[in-house]
Amino acid sequence: MASLSKTATGDTLPLNRSEHGYAAIEGLAGTMVQPYLMRFNAPVDEGLVRRVLRALVTAFPRLRAALEPGLHRYHLRILPEGPLIDQMFALAFQVHHDVDLDHPEALQAWHWRALNEVLPLERGLGLRAHFAPHPQRPALIFGVPHLLADGMTMVELLRQILRGLNGLALQPMPLEAPSLLGAIAPAHGWQWPRQVWRSRRHKRAEARRLAEVHVQQLPTALGPHYSSTGLSHHSVPTPVAELRGAARALGVSLNTLLVSAIAQTFLDQAPDDARAAAVIRISVNLRKYHPASAGHGPLWGNHVGAFLVIEQDGRKPWAERVRSVDAAIREGQARYARREMCWTYLLEELTPWLGRTLVGHIGLKLKRAGRFPVISCHATSLGDVGAIHPPGARVRVSQLVPTVNSISPLPVLVELDGGLSMPMSWQLAETAQADVQAFQRRLDATLARLVDEVCAPAQAA
Repeated sequence: MASLSKTATGDTLPLNRSEHGYAAIEGLAGTMVQPYLMRFNAPVDEGLVRRVLRALVTAFPRLRAALEPGLHRYHLRILPEGPLIDQMFALAFQVHHDVDLDHPEALQAWHWRALNEVLPLERGLGLRAHFAPHPQRPALIFGVPHLLADGMTMVELLRQILRGLNGLALQPMPLEAPSLLGAIAPAHGWQWPRQVWRSRRHKRAEARRLAEVHVQQLPTALGPHYSSTGLSHHSVPTPVAELRGAARALGVSLNTLLVSAIAQTFLDQAPDDARAAAVIRISVNLRKYHPASAGHGPLWGNHVGAFLVIEQDGRKPWAERVRSVDAAIREGQARYARREMCWTYLLEELTPWLGRTLVGHIGLKLKRAGRFPVISCHATSLGDVGAIHPPGARVRVSQLVPTVNSISPLPVLVELDGGLSMPMSWQLAETAQADVQAFQRRLDATLARLVDEVCAPAQAA
């Protein structure tokens, strides 16, 4: 087993505030599992896939973690290698011979079932793997609860799987479990009052603005219970090269361009409402905000924060729209760099001490009262994931569909081999599949219009 970090004790790992939240909401919304669907470019032997995934459980001990109650708080216990893990892995790895991988609806339905799997977190094993053979392009769904891994960790796990499938040794993934306080704490203790005040000032200003706008959403019918999470695969028809060209012409990143298009698509729902707003939650990788002096490693696990982008005025020209979104994203990231995000997070650091039962109860009451924060969607991006392939790889991923169980509409942006995928998950009890697919078609039209309006004048010149 890899050596444990200073914050680990023996074979146990403390939960950070985010992980405690996933543990508490488990009974309300189901396991927040992340099933990543991969189609390979060449036949892959079932036995090889099994061996590689079993080796991955050894290389990343967090996959052997069981959620365990302590005296006051929950923690993770790393289960020892041996027959116990072999027995659990035998159930975790399943082979499917009845899936028509070449039929998009059948592929999506298979993936949807994996998204809604419930994993026994308090027993272990922290993964589910579904393999479907195919003479040319077999498929693997590899799912890990968010309690154990965030999106960046999932990408690293995929990289390790591709190493194994290409005959390379898997690299040990060290265990670390530092508090997320390190990513928000100011450099000096005496700075806390000022940074807390600035953070609270921002949150109050944000709350005032949100109270004044009409948040645009997918058609949503709130109810007292969650049901299953919906899933819609989606590949953007506009080539990535054209989208990058538009982003360069406007002076922003591809990710900013895509967030701008999502915001515009929501705002197009209410063109005559001056108070209409697209409110998009943006994920932030907190790893880079831990001080170098802390001496952390890659921090595989959960190290994610978020901020809101609030966009208004559906008639803004594209240049103005992307500048506005770019400024909001930069400011959100800068607040982390300036250590001005601590007010909310300090309060969240206290929630684990309330206990899993009380936090879950609060979540249940909020759900039944319809009091969860109102947003348009939560957009997260994995970027270009081509680096998961080792140099000269024979076995490659030709299609990747990442997703995660979510209580809000969640599009995941991922680029691979010049193609852009934007699958979405959401609560089926609140929004119909047809409404999500209609939004995706409108988003496609928005992106096509964006490229045409931005690039056509430059080409004509």
